[in-house]
Amino acid sequence: MKKHPQERYWDAISGDYRAITRIDATDFHYGPLLAGERELRLLPPLRPGMDALELGCGEGQNSRWLARQGLRCVALDISEGQLAYARADAAAEGLAIDFRHGPIEAFEAPPASYDLITSSHAFEFVERPFDLVRRVAGWLRPGGWFVLSTVHPVYNGEWVSAEEEDGSETWGRLLVNYFRPIDDVREQPDGTPAPIASRAYPVSAWFNAFRAAGLRVARLEEPPAVRRPAYASDDWMEAFDECSAIPTTLILVGQKE
Repeated sequence: MKKHPQERYWDAISGDYRAITRIDATDFHYGPLLAGERELRLLPPLRPGMDALELGCGEGQNSRWLARQGLRCVALDISEGQLAYARADAAAEGLAIDFRHGPIEAFEAPPASYDLITSSHAFEFVERPFDLVRRVAGWLRPGGWFVLSTVHPVYNGEWVSAEEEDGSETWGRLLVNYFRPIDDVREQPDGTPAPIASRAYPVSAWFNAFRAAGLRVARLEEPPAVRRPAYASDDWMEAFDECSAIPTTLILVGQKE
């Protein structure tokens, strides 16, 4: 069977991604260069026995963290390469997590199946993310929570530099059209013509999508970069000064009404 372009991309880079990326599995992470849950405190109250779903789990660090809190976890990812690491790490900890393979858009669940649904930097790769928000809301039990991290629209601009009067150089982000941010297009590592794109949307569009799906937005955050993030790599740390000047990640916490 022919692989989805996203599956090909993430499978191809999964080994290198694991080697160069540092994700603190003892904390719940929200995105590159950000503090984790210990500092941000964005998750709802967690109870053993709650049912949780992670969409776009990667190597499963967040689902492992939730499982250690006593939650029953289902974790979905499009990459078997990523899931192989996730399964091995969970098994090494003795954690029973239901890892599933497939694109987020194709996932199906009975109505009112979950108390908590999370996704960290996966929805920007979905073609119609707001339609998926409505489906996610249907999978939540009344009072259930959806915690979403996605790329901030400002971050999908272009880095530019300007020379100051004293001859120093200042870096900033140029966004030609806030309402139609530039797609971050990723090429296949083998050079074949099947690019994938990370797409950003205005903050108000995400807020309105949550409200239209029947989700009360309890928190909306644009966290700053921190020097000791839960999720980092050498490349991300090299970009710290630039990224600390703008929000890179948008986080929404919604509760089903």
